[in-house]
Amino acid sequence: MFDYGDSLRSIGMVLVAPPHRRRGLARAVMDRCLSMAGRRPTMLIATAMGEPLYVDLGFAEVGRVARMACDSAAAGERLPSISTADVHAVLELDRMACGADRSVLLRSLLARAAATAVVRPASGAIRAFGIALRQRDQLVVAPLIAPNTSDAVTLFLSLAGGCAGPVRLDVPTRQEAFLSALAALGLTQGPSAPIMLLGAGSLPGRREQIYAIASRGFG
Repeated sequence: MFDYGDSLRSIGMVLVAPPHRRRGLARAVMDRCLSMAGRRPTMLIATAMGEPLYVDLGFAEVGRVARMACDSAAAGERLPSISTADVHAVLELDRMACGADRSVLLRSLLARAAATAVVRPASGAIRAFGIALRQRDQLVVAPLIAPNTSDAVTLFLSLAGGCAGPVRLDVPTRQEAFLSALAALGLTQGPSAPIMLLGAGSLPGRREQIYAIASRGFG
């Protein structure tokens, strides 16, 4: 369970080995996590196998994410990377978009990043950012925070463009224009998964600014 302060927690990576399934272990883990969360809103991204349990526990679907992937991405404009001086602004953009304090997570992602990028207009204030991480032979773009689709596409091409090897990212399905733009760039869409929430009617923050999530575990 990932604690993002009073406004949100995220549960991820609830796994039960095949020989031990159907013994109530996943429910026991979830019960423990929810007792720790208390009354705070708690989100997760469900697998098909786990969704019935989460519904039974009171979670409701509030959106979906789709996995987009390609074997390689065309090169795009090379944007500036996130500098040490930029970190505070990046954390604030993420806080506004997610409605929660994910600074510990973001600092960890930045420390492991294969690439980072920011959109910074002439005024000098950062308005969008993205992070890409290397996971085995894949480049994973996660997260991508931007005020509009154009900036999101520019960030994606800067992070993934010209990358040797497969690229993937998980995109909220509400971002229809971005999904279409990625498809035009040659990415293919896999099955979507439900974003589920307990303890609130909707997720906090300016969710329309999230173009790629941090991961299905982190939210």
